[in-house]
Amino acid sequence: MKYFICEGKLDEKNKYNASNKPREDVENICIKNGYERLYVASQFGVKEKKWQKPIQIIIYLINRYKWNSKLRKLKEGDTIFFQYPLLNTTWNFHTILKKHYKRINIIALVHDLDSLRYTKEISTERVLKRKRKEDKYVLNYCNYIIAHNYSMKNELIKLGNDGNNIVELNLFDYLCDDKIRTIKRNKNDGVIIAGCLDKNKARYLTFLNKIKNVKFNLYGVGYDPLKDDKNVVYKGKFLPEELLNNLDGGFGLVWDGISKDTCTGGFGNYLRYNNPYKASMYLTAKIPIITWKNAAIAKFVKENKVGITVNSLDDIPNAIKNLSDNDYQQMIENAKKISAKTTKGKFLETALANIEKIKK
Repeated sequence: MKYFICEGKLDEKNKYNASNKPREDVENICIKNGYERLYVASQFGVKEKKWQKPIQIIIYLINRYKWNSKLRKLKEGDTIFFQYPLLNTTWNFHTILKKHYKRINIIALVHDLDSLRYTKEISTERVLKRKRKEDKYVLNYCNYIIAHNYSMKNELIKLGNDGNNIVELNLFDYLCDDKIRTIKRNKNDGVIIAGCLDKNKARYLTFLNKIKNVKFNLYGVGYDPLKDDKNVVYKGKFLPEELLNNLDGGFGLVWDGISKDTCTGGFGNYLRYNNPYKASMYLTAKIPIITWKNAAIAKFVKENKVGITVNSLDDIPNAIKNLSDNDYQQMIENAKKISAKTTKGKFLETALANIEKIKK
Protein backbone atom coordinates (compact mmCIF):
# COMPACT_ATOMS: atom_id res chain seq x y z
CA MET A 1 0.00 0.00 0.00
CA LYS A 2 1.03 3.60 -0.61
CA TYR A 3 0.30 6.36 1.89
CA PHE A 4 0.98 10.06 2.21
CA ILE A 5 1.36 11.77 5.55
CA CYS A 6 -1.26 14.37 6.46
CA GLU A 7 -0.28 16.37 9.54
CA GLY A 8 -3.52 18.25 10.08
CA LYS A 9 -5.35 21.39 9.13
CA LEU A 10 -3.29 24.15 7.56
CA ASP A 11 -3.19 27.70 8.87
CA GLU A 12 -6.13 29.75 7.59
CA LYS A 13 -4.43 33.09 8.29
CA ASN A 14 -1.91 32.38 5.50
CA LYS A 15 -4.53 31.84 2.82
CA TYR A 16 -3.51 34.96 0.82
CA ASN A 17 0.19 34.16 0.49
CA ALA A 18 -0.13 30.72 -1.17
CA SER A 19 1.97 29.03 1.52
CA ASN A 20 -0.79 26.45 1.96
CA LYS A 21 -1.54 25.69 -1.68
CA PRO A 22 1.71 23.87 -2.61
CA ARG A 23 1.19 21.28 0.12
CA GLU A 24 -2.52 20.91 -0.57
CA ASP A 25 -1.79 20.40 -4.27
CA VAL A 26 0.77 17.71 -3.47
CA GLU A 27 -1.74 15.83 -1.33
CA ASN A 28 -4.34 15.96 -4.11
CA ILE A 29 -1.83 14.70 -6.67
CA CYS A 30 -0.90 11.84 -4.34
CA ILE A 31 -4.56 10.83 -4.05
CA LYS A 32 -4.89 10.92 -7.84
CA ASN A 33 -1.89 8.58 -8.11
CA GLY A 34 -3.15 5.91 -5.76
CA TYR A 35 -1.84 7.09 -2.38
CA GLU A 36 -4.04 6.95 0.71
CA ARG A 37 -4.06 9.56 3.47
CA LEU A 38 -2.31 8.64 6.74
CA TYR A 39 -3.26 11.21 9.35
CA VAL A 40 -0.81 11.99 12.16
CA ALA A 41 -2.31 14.34 14.77
CA SER A 42 1.00 15.72 16.01
CA GLN A 43 1.33 19.03 17.82
CA PHE A 44 2.71 22.06 16.03
CA GLY A 45 5.02 24.87 17.03
CA VAL A 46 8.62 25.43 18.03
CA LYS A 47 9.29 26.99 21.44
CA GLU A 48 12.26 29.33 21.02
CA LYS A 49 12.37 30.90 24.50
CA LYS A 50 14.67 29.24 27.01
CA TRP A 51 12.03 28.80 29.71
CA GLN A 52 9.76 27.01 27.19
CA LYS A 53 12.29 24.29 26.39
CA PRO A 54 10.83 21.74 28.85
CA ILE A 55 7.46 22.20 27.12
CA GLN A 56 9.17 21.67 23.77
CA ILE A 57 10.77 18.42 24.93
CA ILE A 58 7.37 17.11 26.04
CA ILE A 59 5.92 18.03 22.63
CA TYR A 60 8.79 16.19 20.92
CA LEU A 61 8.16 13.05 22.97
CA ILE A 62 4.42 13.12 22.31
CA ASN A 63 4.97 13.63 18.58
CA ARG A 64 7.55 10.85 18.43
CA TYR A 65 5.14 8.44 20.09
CA LYS A 66 2.33 9.35 17.66
CA TRP A 67 4.57 9.00 14.59
CA ASN A 68 6.00 5.68 15.72
CA SER A 69 2.51 4.35 16.45
CA LYS A 70 1.33 5.21 12.93
CA LEU A 71 4.39 3.89 11.09
CA ARG A 72 4.52 0.69 13.15
CA LYS A 73 1.11 -0.29 11.75
CA LEU A 74 2.38 -0.25 8.17
CA LYS A 75 3.18 -3.60 6.59
CA GLU A 76 6.62 -4.49 5.30
CA GLY A 77 7.12 -3.07 1.80
CA ASP A 78 4.50 -0.33 2.20
CA THR A 79 5.35 3.18 1.04
CA ILE A 80 4.91 6.46 2.88
CA PHE A 81 5.31 9.86 1.27
CA PHE A 82 5.85 13.02 3.29
CA GLN A 83 6.55 16.67 2.58
CA TYR A 84 9.76 18.09 3.98
CA PRO A 85 10.17 20.00 6.21
CA LEU A 86 7.27 18.82 8.32
CA LEU A 87 4.63 21.29 9.42
CA ASN A 88 5.38 20.50 13.04
CA THR A 89 8.87 20.35 14.52
CA THR A 90 11.16 18.33 12.26
CA TRP A 91 13.90 18.10 14.89
CA ASN A 92 14.82 14.52 15.88
CA PHE A 93 12.53 13.09 13.16
CA HIS A 94 15.51 11.02 11.98
CA THR A 95 15.24 8.90 15.14
CA ILE A 96 11.71 7.94 14.06
CA LEU A 97 12.64 7.13 10.46
CA LYS A 98 15.69 5.17 11.62
CA LYS A 99 13.37 2.56 13.15
CA HIS A 100 11.39 2.03 9.97
CA TYR A 101 13.41 2.85 6.84
CA LYS A 102 14.55 -0.77 6.24
CA ARG A 103 11.01 -2.14 6.59
CA ILE A 104 9.03 0.39 4.53
CA ASN A 105 9.77 2.71 1.61
CA ILE A 106 10.04 6.36 2.67
CA ILE A 107 9.72 9.13 0.05
CA ALA A 108 10.37 12.78 0.89
CA LEU A 109 9.39 15.68 -1.34
CA VAL A 110 11.62 18.62 -0.45
CA HIS A 111 9.82 21.96 -0.33
CA ASP A 112 12.77 23.80 1.22
CA LEU A 113 16.27 23.16 2.53
CA ASP A 114 16.33 25.68 5.35
CA SER A 115 20.03 25.12 6.02
CA LEU A 116 20.58 26.85 2.65
CA ARG A 117 17.76 29.37 2.93
CA TYR A 118 18.41 30.69 6.44
CA THR A 119 21.45 32.84 7.28
CA LYS A 120 22.66 34.72 10.35
CA GLU A 121 21.15 37.94 8.99
CA ILE A 122 17.62 36.52 9.12
CA SER A 123 17.80 33.91 11.88
CA THR A 124 19.45 33.01 15.19
CA GLU A 125 22.43 30.66 15.55
CA ARG A 126 20.24 28.26 17.55
CA VAL A 127 17.74 27.96 14.70
CA LEU A 128 20.51 27.63 12.11
CA LYS A 129 22.09 24.81 14.07
CA ARG A 130 18.79 22.96 14.27
CA LYS A 131 18.07 23.44 10.56
CA ARG A 132 21.48 22.05 9.59
CA LYS A 133 20.87 19.02 11.76
CA GLU A 134 17.41 18.44 10.31
CA ASP A 135 18.50 18.69 6.67
CA LYS A 136 21.50 16.45 7.22
CA TYR A 137 19.98 13.65 9.28
CA VAL A 138 16.26 13.45 8.47
CA LEU A 139 16.66 13.10 4.72
CA ASN A 140 19.45 10.53 5.12
CA TYR A 141 16.86 8.09 6.43
CA CYS A 142 14.61 8.46 3.39
CA ASN A 143 14.81 5.77 0.73
CA TYR A 144 13.90 8.23 -2.03
CA ILE A 145 13.97 12.02 -2.30
CA ILE A 146 12.31 14.37 -4.78
CA ALA A 147 14.49 17.47 -5.15
CA HIS A 148 13.60 20.67 -7.00
CA ASN A 149 16.39 20.43 -9.56
CA TYR A 150 19.98 19.37 -10.27
CA SER A 151 21.48 22.10 -8.04
CA MET A 152 19.43 21.00 -5.03
CA LYS A 153 20.23 17.36 -5.80
CA ASN A 154 23.96 18.17 -5.58
CA GLU A 155 23.46 19.84 -2.21
CA LEU A 156 21.61 16.77 -0.93
CA ILE A 157 24.49 14.57 -2.06
CA LYS A 158 26.87 16.82 -0.12
CA LEU A 159 24.70 16.17 2.94
CA GLY A 160 25.39 12.44 2.56
CA ASN A 161 22.41 11.26 0.50
CA ASP A 162 22.69 8.67 -2.25
CA GLY A 163 22.37 10.52 -5.55
CA ASN A 164 20.97 7.43 -7.29
CA ASN A 165 17.82 7.65 -5.16
CA ILE A 166 17.14 11.34 -5.82
CA VAL A 167 14.81 12.40 -8.65
CA GLU A 168 14.24 15.94 -9.88
CA LEU A 169 10.83 17.60 -9.83
CA ASN A 170 11.81 20.38 -12.30
CA LEU A 171 8.77 22.52 -11.45
CA PHE A 172 6.06 22.57 -8.81
CA ASP A 173 2.56 21.91 -10.05
CA TYR A 174 -0.22 24.45 -9.59
CA LEU A 175 -3.59 22.71 -9.66
CA CYS A 176 -6.51 24.77 -10.90
CA ASP A 177 -10.10 23.64 -11.46
CA ASP A 178 -11.20 26.93 -13.00
CA LYS A 179 -10.50 27.68 -16.63
CA ILE A 180 -7.46 29.91 -17.04
CA ARG A 181 -8.18 32.77 -19.39
CA THR A 182 -5.96 33.21 -22.41
CA ILE A 183 -5.18 36.91 -22.25
CA LYS A 184 -3.59 38.68 -25.18
CA ARG A 185 -0.29 39.93 -23.81
CA ASN A 186 2.44 42.24 -25.06
CA LYS A 187 6.07 42.23 -23.97
CA ASN A 188 5.72 45.90 -22.94
CA ASP A 189 2.69 45.36 -20.67
CA GLY A 190 4.81 45.57 -17.52
CA VAL A 191 6.49 43.17 -15.12
CA ILE A 192 4.44 41.31 -12.50
CA ILE A 193 5.71 40.72 -8.95
CA ALA A 194 3.42 38.45 -6.95
CA GLY A 195 3.91 37.10 -3.44
CA CYS A 196 5.12 38.50 -0.14
CA LEU A 197 5.72 42.25 -0.62
CA ASP A 198 7.27 42.88 2.78
CA LYS A 199 10.35 45.00 2.06
CA ASN A 200 12.10 43.59 5.14
CA LYS A 201 12.11 40.20 3.42
CA ALA A 202 12.43 41.34 -0.21
CA ARG A 203 14.48 44.50 0.11
CA TYR A 204 15.02 44.68 -3.65
CA LEU A 205 11.49 46.10 -3.86
CA THR A 206 12.79 49.39 -2.49
CA PHE A 207 14.87 49.86 -5.65
CA LEU A 208 12.14 49.37 -8.26
CA ASN A 209 11.70 53.13 -8.63
CA LYS A 210 15.27 53.38 -9.93
CA ILE A 211 14.61 51.10 -12.90
CA LYS A 212 13.59 53.28 -15.83
CA ASN A 213 11.16 52.49 -18.64
CA VAL A 214 9.57 49.52 -16.87
CA LYS A 215 6.26 49.39 -15.02
CA PHE A 216 5.93 46.92 -12.13
CA ASN A 217 2.53 45.50 -11.18
CA LEU A 218 2.54 44.18 -7.61
CA TYR A 219 0.20 41.55 -6.13
CA GLY A 220 0.23 40.28 -2.56
CA VAL A 221 0.37 41.31 1.08
CA GLY A 222 2.74 43.53 3.04
CA TYR A 223 3.18 46.29 0.45
CA ASP A 224 4.29 49.66 1.79
CA PRO A 225 4.55 52.17 -1.10
CA LEU A 226 7.34 54.73 -1.35
CA LYS A 227 6.53 58.30 -2.34
CA ASP A 228 8.58 58.13 -5.53
CA ASP A 229 7.39 54.70 -6.68
CA LYS A 230 5.86 56.23 -9.83
CA ASN A 231 6.56 53.15 -11.95
CA VAL A 232 5.06 50.76 -9.37
CA VAL A 233 1.34 49.93 -9.27
CA TYR A 234 -0.14 47.91 -6.41
CA LYS A 235 -2.91 45.67 -7.73
CA GLY A 236 -4.14 44.16 -4.46
CA LYS A 237 -4.28 40.67 -2.98
CA PHE A 238 -6.07 37.58 -4.26
CA LEU A 239 -6.55 33.99 -3.23
CA PRO A 240 -4.18 31.67 -5.17
CA GLU A 241 -6.98 30.31 -7.40
CA GLU A 242 -8.25 33.83 -8.17
CA LEU A 243 -4.83 35.29 -8.88
CA LEU A 244 -4.20 33.41 -12.13
CA ASN A 245 -6.94 35.27 -14.01
CA ASN A 246 -6.09 38.66 -12.52
CA LEU A 247 -2.42 39.05 -13.39
CA ASP A 248 -1.76 42.08 -15.57
CA GLY A 249 1.61 42.23 -17.33
CA GLY A 250 3.90 40.81 -19.98
CA PHE A 251 6.33 38.97 -17.69
CA GLY A 252 6.45 37.56 -14.18
CA LEU A 253 9.53 38.36 -12.10
CA VAL A 254 11.33 35.66 -10.09
CA TRP A 255 13.81 37.56 -7.91
CA ASP A 256 14.68 37.83 -4.25
CA GLY A 257 17.14 39.31 -1.79
CA ILE A 258 18.45 42.68 -0.73
CA SER A 259 19.69 44.11 -4.03
CA LYS A 260 18.54 45.01 -7.52
CA ASP A 261 22.01 44.28 -8.94
CA THR A 262 22.07 40.58 -8.12
CA CYS A 263 20.24 38.07 -5.94
CA THR A 264 22.09 38.21 -2.64
CA GLY A 265 21.34 37.80 1.04
CA GLY A 266 19.84 34.61 2.47
CA PHE A 267 16.67 34.56 0.38
CA GLY A 268 18.41 35.86 -2.75
CA ASN A 269 21.22 33.32 -2.69
CA TYR A 270 18.67 30.55 -2.11
CA LEU A 271 17.48 31.04 -5.71
CA ARG A 272 20.63 29.15 -6.73
CA TYR A 273 19.03 25.97 -5.39
CA ASN A 274 15.23 26.17 -5.37
CA ASN A 275 12.38 26.32 -7.86
CA PRO A 276 10.20 29.14 -6.49
CA TYR A 277 6.50 28.41 -6.41
CA LYS A 278 5.80 31.79 -8.02
CA ALA A 279 7.54 30.52 -11.19
CA SER A 280 4.88 27.80 -11.37
CA MET A 281 2.16 30.38 -10.80
CA TYR A 282 3.34 32.64 -13.65
CA LEU A 283 3.71 29.76 -16.10
CA THR A 284 0.36 28.29 -15.08
CA ALA A 285 -1.14 31.70 -15.91
CA LYS A 286 0.65 31.40 -19.31
CA ILE A 287 3.01 34.28 -18.56
CA PRO A 288 6.74 34.18 -19.48
CA ILE A 289 9.32 34.69 -16.73
CA ILE A 290 12.20 37.07 -16.04
CA THR A 291 14.71 35.68 -13.56
CA TRP A 292 18.30 35.92 -12.35
CA LYS A 293 20.89 34.27 -14.62
CA ASN A 294 22.35 32.29 -11.71
CA ALA A 295 19.02 31.05 -10.39
CA ALA A 296 18.44 27.31 -10.55
CA ILE A 297 15.15 27.91 -12.37
CA ALA A 298 17.06 29.76 -15.15
CA LYS A 299 18.04 26.40 -16.67
CA PHE A 300 14.37 25.39 -16.96
CA VAL A 301 13.46 28.81 -18.38
CA LYS A 302 16.11 28.60 -21.09
CA GLU A 303 15.56 24.96 -22.03
CA ASN A 304 11.80 25.43 -22.36
CA LYS A 305 12.10 28.93 -23.87
CA VAL A 306 9.59 30.44 -21.44
CA GLY A 307 11.37 33.64 -20.50
CA ILE A 308 14.57 35.64 -20.25
CA THR A 309 17.40 35.78 -17.72
CA VAL A 310 19.26 38.88 -16.48
CA ASN A 311 22.21 39.67 -14.23
CA SER A 312 20.56 42.74 -12.72
CA LEU A 313 17.09 44.29 -12.58
CA ASP A 314 18.67 47.21 -14.44
CA ASP A 315 19.05 44.87 -17.43
CA ILE A 316 15.30 44.34 -17.78
CA PRO A 317 14.49 47.35 -20.04
CA ASN A 318 17.06 46.39 -22.70
CA ALA A 319 16.28 42.68 -22.42
CA ILE A 320 12.63 43.38 -23.22
CA LYS A 321 13.51 45.90 -25.92
CA ASN A 322 15.85 43.45 -27.68
CA LEU A 323 13.28 40.66 -27.63
CA SER A 324 11.35 40.41 -30.89
CA ASP A 325 7.57 40.25 -30.84
CA ASN A 326 7.69 36.86 -32.56
CA ASP A 327 10.06 35.45 -29.94
CA TYR A 328 7.85 36.81 -27.17
CA GLN A 329 4.73 35.21 -28.64
CA GLN A 330 6.62 31.90 -28.90
CA MET A 331 7.37 32.18 -25.19
CA ILE A 332 3.64 32.62 -24.58
CA GLU A 333 2.91 29.44 -26.56
CA ASN A 334 5.59 27.53 -24.65
CA ALA A 335 4.17 28.77 -21.34
CA LYS A 336 0.76 27.41 -22.39
CA LYS A 337 2.31 23.95 -22.79
CA ILE A 338 3.77 24.13 -19.29
CA SER A 339 0.43 25.34 -17.93
CA ALA A 340 -1.29 22.28 -19.37
CA LYS A 341 1.05 20.14 -17.23
CA THR A 342 1.10 22.10 -13.96
CA THR A 343 -2.69 22.33 -13.75
CA LYS A 344 -2.92 18.51 -13.99
CA GLY A 345 -0.10 17.67 -11.58
CA LYS A 346 2.10 16.16 -14.27
CA PHE A 347 5.48 17.19 -12.82
CA LEU A 348 4.99 15.43 -9.47
CA GLU A 349 3.27 12.54 -11.24
CA THR A 350 6.37 12.07 -13.42
CA ALA A 351 8.68 12.25 -10.38
CA LEU A 352 6.65 9.55 -8.59
CA ALA A 353 6.75 7.38 -11.72
CA ASN A 354 10.55 7.80 -11.88
CA ILE A 355 10.81 6.59 -8.27
CA GLU A 356 8.84 3.47 -9.19
CA LYS A 357 11.37 2.82 -11.96
CA ILE A 358 14.24 3.11 -9.47
CA LYS A 359 12.52 0.62 -7.15
CA LYS A 360 12.50 -1.98 -9.90
